[in-house]
Amino acid sequence: FNRAYTIRFTSFCLKVWKVFEDYVEQGKILQLGISNCYKPTDLESLHQQSKIKPKVLQNRFHKKTNFDVELRKICESLGVQYQSFWTLSAQRDVLAGPTWKSVAKEKGLTPQTLMYAFMMTFGHIPLSGTKNADHMHEDVDIMLRFQHGEQILSEDEMTTLSHQLDIRPHSLR
Repeated sequence: FNRAYTIRFTSFCLKVWKVFEDYVEQGKILQLGISNCYKPTDLESLHQQSKIKPKVLQNRFHKKTNFDVELRKICESLGVQYQSFWTLSAQRDVLAGPTWKSVAKEKGLTPQTLMYAFMMTFGHIPLSGTKNADHMHEDVDIMLRFQHGEQILSEDEMTTLSHQLDIRPHSLR
């Protein structure tokens, strides 16, 4: 089943990808990316077989996929930007826990914006799906603080927070 799925995914994906490559060459699209790609071999195959390489991988960030540890390493090696979605929804229990709340309070953040800072510290882009204007402002604020070079989290804090998610800090890179 896995092999057949990979062949179907790759064959279909490559057909669609070739159409989008034409749009890039025509200047109608700036860059290409892929979403919901959870098999490292699929991303590697797409990268190897495409003329115009993917610039972004956008995936759910949660424990069931082991936080895309292997995929994020591949992204780094291929120069593909990792974007997380479901970043907050899948971590509700952890974000409601005492450790995340304590660190967030110490930093003047919410547990949610702390999670965004956590992800950005590793060079990933967390996507926000909020419809709440106040939350949007908080999300933009933490992004701007990070982009202006503020070190929001120490290495020790990153280790502590990583353990709360049950992942190793070096696995996030």
